[in-house]
Amino acid sequence: MSMIENLENIKKHGMEEFLKNEKIRWTCTECGGTVCVHKSNCSNCGRKI
Repeated sequence: MSMIENLENIKKHGMEEFLKNEKIRWTCTECGGTVCVHKSNCSNCGRKI
């Protein structure tokens, strides 16, 4: 996760598109829980991403 990369992405594609992509990126495909950015695993089911 790079803050500079995130800001460039927002500038290029807009906030709405950025947030849509982040929701997909940080949602567990197994259970729909939230993926922890620090541990790269789902905080709900524990699945390693």
